[in-house]
Amino acid sequence: MSGKRKKHALSGVFVGLVGLLCALVLGALFYGTMVYQLAGEEGEQQRAQAHAAATPAPIAEGTPVEALFPGALLALDPACAQETGAAAQDVRVGGAVCRVVTRSYTLADGSTARALSATPAAYLERLTGSGVQMQLITGYVLADMDALCVVEGATSILAARDGDFIYMIETEAGGQTLYALGAAAVLEQQP
Repeated sequence: MSGKRKKHALSGVFVGLVGLLCALVLGALFYGTMVYQLAGEEGEQQRAQAHAAATPAPIAEGTPVEALFPGALLALDPACAQETGAAAQDVRVGGAVCRVVTRSYTLADGSTARALSATPAAYLERLTGSGVQMQLITGYVLADMDALCVVEGATSILAARDGDFIYMIETEAGGQTLYALGAAAVLEQQP
Protein backbone atom coordinates (compact mmCIF):
# COMPACT_ATOMS: atom_id res chain seq x y z
CA MET A 1 0.00 0.00 0.00
CA SER A 2 2.83 2.32 0.67
CA GLY A 3 4.06 1.89 -2.95
CA LYS A 4 0.61 2.72 -4.26
CA ARG A 5 0.40 5.84 -2.11
CA LYS A 6 3.87 6.89 -3.17
CA LYS A 7 2.93 6.45 -6.83
CA HIS A 8 -0.32 8.35 -6.28
CA ALA A 9 1.52 11.17 -4.45
CA LEU A 10 4.13 11.42 -7.23
CA SER A 11 1.45 11.57 -9.89
CA GLY A 12 -0.35 14.27 -7.88
CA VAL A 13 2.88 16.29 -7.63
CA PHE A 14 3.49 15.76 -11.35
CA VAL A 15 -0.04 16.91 -12.25
CA GLY A 16 0.36 19.90 -9.95
CA LEU A 17 3.68 20.89 -11.60
CA VAL A 18 2.17 20.52 -15.09
CA GLY A 19 -0.80 22.66 -14.00
CA LEU A 20 1.56 25.31 -12.54
CA LEU A 21 3.64 25.29 -15.71
CA CYS A 22 0.51 25.72 -17.86
CA ALA A 23 -0.66 28.59 -15.64
CA LEU A 24 2.73 30.30 -15.97
CA VAL A 25 2.74 29.91 -19.77
CA LEU A 26 -0.82 31.25 -20.06
CA GLY A 27 0.04 34.15 -17.73
CA ALA A 28 3.11 35.02 -19.81
CA LEU A 29 1.07 34.91 -23.02
CA PHE A 30 -1.61 37.13 -21.50
CA TYR A 31 0.99 39.60 -20.21
CA GLY A 32 2.80 39.66 -23.55
CA THR A 33 -0.45 40.26 -25.43
CA MET A 34 -1.40 43.15 -23.16
CA VAL A 35 2.03 44.77 -23.46
CA TYR A 36 1.93 44.38 -27.25
CA GLN A 37 -1.55 45.94 -27.45
CA LEU A 38 -0.60 48.86 -25.23
CA ALA A 39 2.56 49.47 -27.25
CA GLY A 40 0.48 49.48 -30.43
CA GLU A 41 -1.96 51.99 -28.96
CA GLU A 42 0.89 54.25 -27.82
CA GLY A 43 2.47 53.97 -31.28
CA GLU A 44 -0.82 54.98 -32.90
CA GLN A 45 -1.09 57.94 -30.53
CA GLN A 46 2.48 59.00 -31.30
CA ARG A 47 1.88 58.69 -35.07
CA ALA A 48 -1.32 60.74 -34.76
CA GLN A 49 0.49 63.42 -32.72
CA ALA A 50 3.39 63.53 -35.21
CA HIS A 51 0.94 63.85 -38.12
CA ALA A 52 -0.92 66.65 -36.33
CA ALA A 53 2.38 68.45 -35.66
CA ALA A 54 3.49 68.07 -39.28
CA THR A 55 0.14 69.20 -40.69
CA PRO A 56 0.40 72.88 -41.47
CA ALA A 57 -2.07 75.34 -39.99
CA PRO A 58 -4.99 76.33 -42.21
CA ILE A 59 -4.21 79.25 -44.48
CA ALA A 60 -5.74 82.40 -43.02
CA GLU A 61 -5.53 85.77 -44.69
CA GLY A 62 -3.07 88.09 -43.02
CA THR A 63 -1.06 85.29 -41.42
CA PRO A 64 2.66 85.56 -42.23
CA VAL A 65 3.87 82.71 -44.45
CA GLU A 66 6.48 81.80 -41.84
CA ALA A 67 3.65 80.71 -39.52
CA LEU A 68 2.00 78.63 -42.25
CA PHE A 69 4.88 76.22 -42.88
CA PRO A 70 5.96 73.50 -40.40
CA GLY A 71 9.65 73.57 -41.31
CA ALA A 72 12.47 75.82 -42.45
CA LEU A 73 11.75 78.14 -45.39
CA LEU A 74 14.01 78.56 -48.39
CA ALA A 75 15.27 82.11 -48.93
CA LEU A 76 17.51 83.63 -51.58
CA ASP A 77 20.47 85.77 -50.57
CA PRO A 78 19.47 89.47 -50.48
CA ALA A 79 22.78 90.30 -52.21
CA CYS A 80 21.60 88.27 -55.23
CA ALA A 81 17.86 88.91 -55.22
CA GLN A 82 15.26 91.32 -53.86
CA GLU A 83 12.15 89.68 -52.34
CA THR A 84 8.93 91.02 -53.86
CA GLY A 85 6.32 88.88 -52.14
CA ALA A 86 5.37 85.60 -50.52
CA ALA A 87 2.34 83.36 -50.60
CA ALA A 88 1.21 80.02 -49.18
CA GLN A 89 -1.14 77.56 -50.83
CA ASP A 90 -2.27 73.96 -50.59
CA VAL A 91 -1.73 71.98 -53.81
CA ARG A 92 -2.88 68.44 -54.59
CA VAL A 93 0.00 66.42 -56.08
CA GLY A 94 -0.10 62.66 -56.54
CA GLY A 95 -3.02 62.14 -54.17
CA ALA A 96 -1.48 64.19 -51.35
CA VAL A 97 -2.26 67.74 -50.30
CA CYS A 98 1.01 69.64 -50.16
CA ARG A 99 1.61 72.96 -48.41
CA VAL A 100 3.71 75.18 -50.65
CA VAL A 101 5.21 78.52 -49.64
CA THR A 102 6.47 80.55 -52.59
CA ARG A 103 8.71 83.56 -52.18
CA SER A 104 9.07 85.73 -55.29
CA TYR A 105 12.27 87.62 -56.09
CA THR A 106 13.61 90.07 -58.67
CA LEU A 107 17.21 89.46 -59.72
CA ALA A 108 19.79 92.16 -60.50
CA ASP A 109 19.34 91.67 -64.26
CA GLY A 110 15.56 92.22 -63.95
CA SER A 111 14.59 88.55 -64.33
CA THR A 112 12.51 86.80 -61.67
CA ALA A 113 13.03 83.78 -59.44
CA ARG A 114 10.86 81.86 -57.01
CA ALA A 115 11.99 80.01 -53.88
CA LEU A 116 9.56 77.20 -53.02
CA SER A 117 9.32 75.28 -49.75
CA ALA A 118 6.90 72.34 -49.82
CA THR A 119 5.77 69.44 -47.66
CA PRO A 120 5.17 66.47 -47.80
CA ALA A 121 7.75 65.00 -50.17
CA ALA A 122 4.98 63.90 -52.56
CA TYR A 123 5.40 67.38 -54.05
CA LEU A 124 8.38 65.99 -56.00
CA GLU A 125 5.90 64.14 -58.23
CA ARG A 126 5.24 67.54 -59.79
CA LEU A 127 8.57 67.14 -61.60
CA THR A 128 7.59 63.90 -63.32
CA GLY A 129 5.20 65.39 -65.87
CA SER A 130 5.71 65.59 -69.59
CA GLY A 131 7.97 68.37 -70.77
CA VAL A 132 10.25 67.97 -67.75
CA GLN A 133 13.85 67.12 -68.57
CA MET A 134 16.32 66.07 -65.88
CA GLN A 135 19.76 67.52 -66.46
CA LEU A 136 22.71 65.17 -66.18
CA ILE A 137 24.96 67.91 -64.82
CA THR A 138 26.04 67.22 -61.23
CA GLY A 139 27.49 69.51 -58.58
CA TYR A 140 24.43 71.68 -57.97
CA VAL A 141 23.72 72.62 -54.37
CA LEU A 142 20.72 74.27 -52.81
CA ALA A 143 21.23 75.72 -49.33
CA ASP A 144 24.07 73.25 -48.63
CA MET A 145 22.03 70.25 -49.88
CA ASP A 146 22.85 68.25 -52.99
CA ALA A 147 20.39 69.28 -55.69
CA LEU A 148 19.34 68.29 -59.15
CA CYS A 149 18.60 70.56 -62.06
CA VAL A 150 15.43 70.17 -64.10
CA VAL A 151 14.29 72.09 -67.16
CA GLU A 152 10.58 72.56 -67.79
CA GLY A 153 10.08 74.59 -70.96
CA ALA A 154 11.86 77.92 -70.44
CA THR A 155 12.01 77.44 -66.66
CA SER A 156 15.07 76.01 -64.93
CA ILE A 157 14.42 74.35 -61.57
CA LEU A 158 16.88 73.44 -58.86
CA ALA A 159 15.39 70.92 -56.40
CA ALA A 160 16.59 69.37 -53.13
CA ARG A 161 14.99 67.20 -50.47
CA ASP A 162 15.47 67.25 -46.71
CA GLY A 163 13.35 64.48 -45.18
CA ASP A 164 9.70 65.29 -45.88
CA PHE A 165 10.52 68.83 -47.06
CA ILE A 166 11.15 69.82 -50.68
CA TYR A 167 13.01 73.00 -51.63
CA MET A 168 13.14 74.46 -55.15
CA ILE A 169 14.34 77.51 -57.00
CA GLU A 170 12.56 78.26 -60.27
CA THR A 171 13.80 80.86 -62.74
CA GLU A 172 13.98 81.66 -66.43
CA ALA A 173 17.57 82.83 -65.96
CA GLY A 174 20.42 80.67 -67.24
CA GLY A 175 22.23 77.76 -65.61
CA GLN A 176 25.04 79.82 -64.11
CA THR A 177 22.55 82.15 -62.43
CA LEU A 178 20.63 79.14 -61.10
CA TYR A 179 23.86 77.64 -59.77
CA ALA A 180 24.77 80.91 -58.00
CA LEU A 181 21.28 81.29 -56.52
CA GLY A 182 21.34 77.72 -55.17
CA ALA A 183 24.80 78.09 -53.66
CA ALA A 184 23.82 81.34 -51.89
CA ALA A 185 20.36 80.19 -50.74
CA VAL A 186 19.68 79.53 -47.06
CA LEU A 187 17.10 77.70 -44.99
CA GLU A 188 15.53 80.03 -42.44
CA GLN A 189 14.56 78.13 -39.29
CA GLN A 190 11.19 79.14 -37.86
CA PRO A 191 10.87 79.94 -34.13
